[in-house]
Amino acid sequence: MVIEKMWLYPPLAFARLGPSPEPSENYRYGPNDLTARGTGKTVAVPAPSLVVADDGTLTERAPQGNRVRFKDEHGFRPICPFFEVHGSWVIDGVRAEGPITTEVLDAFGLTPADVQWTVEVANLKAHQCTRADDDRIDATVKVAGNQHRKRPLEGRSPETASRPLVPPGRHIPLGSVQIPRPSAEFPELRLRFTPAAGLVYGPTNLPQLTPRYPLPAEQLFLSPNSRWCEFKAVPFDPRTAPSGLFAGASEEDGETSFGLVDDVCDGLVTVTVGELTARARIVVTPPDFAPDRRPFTSLADGLADRVKRAEVRDPAYISQNPQLTALEVRDLFERALEAMDAVNVDAQNQRATGENIGNALDEGSPVAEARARTFPPPVPLAGITLALTERGRRKHRRFPALEVLEDLIREQPNFIQQFVRPPATEEIWYDRRMPVAVRGSDGFPMHVTRRQYDLLVAWARSVRANVQEGS
Repeated sequence: MVIEKMWLYPPLAFARLGPSPEPSENYRYGPNDLTARGTGKTVAVPAPSLVVADDGTLTERAPQGNRVRFKDEHGFRPICPFFEVHGSWVIDGVRAEGPITTEVLDAFGLTPADVQWTVEVANLKAHQCTRADDDRIDATVKVAGNQHRKRPLEGRSPETASRPLVPPGRHIPLGSVQIPRPSAEFPELRLRFTPAAGLVYGPTNLPQLTPRYPLPAEQLFLSPNSRWCEFKAVPFDPRTAPSGLFAGASEEDGETSFGLVDDVCDGLVTVTVGELTARARIVVTPPDFAPDRRPFTSLADGLADRVKRAEVRDPAYISQNPQLTALEVRDLFERALEAMDAVNVDAQNQRATGENIGNALDEGSPVAEARARTFPPPVPLAGITLALTERGRRKHRRFPALEVLEDLIREQPNFIQQFVRPPATEEIWYDRRMPVAVRGSDGFPMHVTRRQYDLLVAWARSVRANVQEGS
C-alpha cells in the first residue's frame, strides 16, 4: 500500500482583501441573460459556503436568498480560498484517486498530525523597486494538520537587515491561515487562507512629507531611514512603468517615494505527508469593484496562450470542433460586453487622445493625425451622459448573438483584422480597434492574446468558407 502522488487543489488561488470579518459568500456564474428582452448582464448564482469556526469546526451554510453580498457594514468581505489535498494511492491492490481524507490516512497508519503545512508569503513591491533585501517583507507559518487555531502571517523585514523597512518588534499583518478540523461530514484535508484587511502603512515622518495620505497613527511605524523612502523613479525604468505605481512626490521633486506599503502579498502553500510534498500558489488582490464582470482576457487565456497557442492555427481545430469553437468565440464576445459595462469609454477615449497627442509631440509627427486616431467627441444623446460608452454597449450587446456575428463576418470578411487590435510589441498609438482606448499593464494599448486573435481570424475564415465571392 502506498500513496503514489499528491497535489493541492486548486494549484493557484486568488484571495481578495477586505476589512469585514465575514468572508464573501460562495457563488458561481449562471447563464448570462442575453435574451432579446434580457438585461445583457452576468448572472451570479449563490452557492453553499463552508464556514470555519474559531476551533476549526467546519460546517456548510446554505445561500441566503438569491443575492450575493460583496460588502457589509464593515466594508468589503474578503475572499478566503481553501486548498485541498488530493492524491492517488493503492490499497489492497486497488488504485484510487481523489481528495485525501482521514480514512485514507488511517489506511496508511497516519493521522492529521502527520500532515505538515507551510505557508510562505511576501510583499516585494518596495524590494522590486529598490532591489534591496532590507525592503523585503516576508511572513512564514508552519502548522500541523491537527492544529486548528487561526495563525497570523506577520510581515517583517529580514533579521539581518541593516536598514529594515519594518522596524524590529513591528510587523505588517499579511493575513492568516487555519486548518479546518476534519469530521465525518467533511473528512478532507484542507487549509484556508484569509487575506489582510486592505490597509496602507507609512513611515513615521509621513505627515511631514505630505498631507495627501492622512493615515492613522497606528499605521505609521515604518522606518524613514529605509531605502524605500529614498527611491526615485527613473524614466523608462520597467520597474515603475506605467507611471503611478507608487506614491511619491511630484516630478519636479524627482518622484521620491513616500515609503507607503500595503498589505497585499503572494506566495507558496506547501503540504508534506511522509515523503510526498505538494505546492500551490496564493495571490492576494485588491477588492474587485466589478466582481460580476469577467475580463475579456483572463489568466486562463494567458496560460492557454503559452501552452496552446499553436493549436488554433491547425485547420482541423475548427473543422473538427465547429460548435465548440463557436462557443469559445461567443464566450469571448460575452466577456467583451461585460468589460464594456465596467469601462467609462468616454473618459478612456479622452485619456487615449491625450496620450496620442503627447506621443506625436515627442516624435514630431502631426498632432491632427494623432488626434484623429481615436473617436471624436460624440454627438450627445438625449438623456445619456456618456454617449460614447452607451453607443459602445449597444453595439457589443449584439455580438454575443452568434447569428448576428456570423452575418457580420460574411458581409465584412476583414472585420476581425480591421476592428480587433492584434498583439503587438510596444504599440504606442491608441485607435478605434477593440479593445477601445484601454491601457494594458505595460502602459501600451491593450490587446487580446495571440491565441485569441488567431482563433478569431481562423473562425472568421471558416465562416466565410462557404460564401460565394462577391456576394
